Amino acid sequence: MKRAITKAIALAAASVMGCMCLAGCGDTQTASTDGPLTLDAIKEKGTLTVATEAAYEPFEFLDGDTIVGYNADLFAKICEDLGVELEYIDLPFQGILAGLDAKKYDVVGATLGVTAERASKYTMTLPIENGTTVFVKRKGDDSINSIEDIGGKTIGTQTSCYNEEDTKNFNEQLISEGKEGYAQLLTYDSFPEAFMELKNGRIDLVAQNYASCASVIKNNPDDYEFVTGGGDDAQFVGTDTWVSWAVRKEDTELSDYINSEIKKFKEDGTMDELQMKWFGETTELPDSDYIPAE
Repeated sequence: MKRAITKAIALAAASVMGCMCLAGCGDTQTASTDGPLTLDAIKEKGTLTVATEAAYEPFEFLDGDTIVGYNADLFAKICEDLGVELEYIDLPFQGILAGLDAKKYDVVGATLGVTAERASKYTMTLPIENGTTVFVKRKGDDSINSIEDIGGKTIGTQTSCYNEEDTKNFNEQLISEGKEGYAQLLTYDSFPEAFMELKNGRIDLVAQNYASCASVIKNNPDDYEFVTGGGDDAQFVGTDTWVSWAVRKEDTELSDYINSEIKKFKEDGTMDELQMKWFGETTELPDSDYIPAE
């Protein structure tokens, strides 16, 4: 059964920039530096060159020297259908889109938040997961039954990512409505650190993107659960945030092909299978209207 996220309280706006760690580096060249990149050129080269940053489990991370994860599985299937090899490059996130502009690779396959600004510069593919900010609590914590109960609680999130901004904005909204704000908002260098603090009872909640939280709960079902508001679905903060990949605007053959593959994976059950594998549940993904207004 597909899980839909229940929208409890919408903020006027939310940043949707993906929250990334830095790992590795690399340098390669795409099939052609003149004119649009065609599928024939990719086939002639024999590889689809994908840049990511392999430090964002379960989307992309290192298993030894191999990049694995949800995105890795999707790109492996895309390359299999196209009849080429997957060439994965592990790069720091900072500057990864500039490398796409410089035609150092064919596509940025990192977990990118879809924003109006990014969509104005690149073709953002159809969404591959839901990145909206949600709250996770300790399993069985009956003091928090919905996000209406988080006043006076201590929240943890990762520093310098859109989840931090969403969480700060939500606190400001609570206060502006005459409600109790957080007791404290703590930021951590990494989400695993924040979840360990939650498990150990040092904080009451962690705010992170929905898909990553689903994976944490899948792997630690006795420790964590979503704040749901009494139903089965997670409540979230801010506007819908979707994550996808970036292709140069001129490379329409490639972006069209990737989108056709995503649609096919949704229709033939591949997407559901991989979502269950990495996140423990399936999520409905839009075919349109996933790019925020300016």
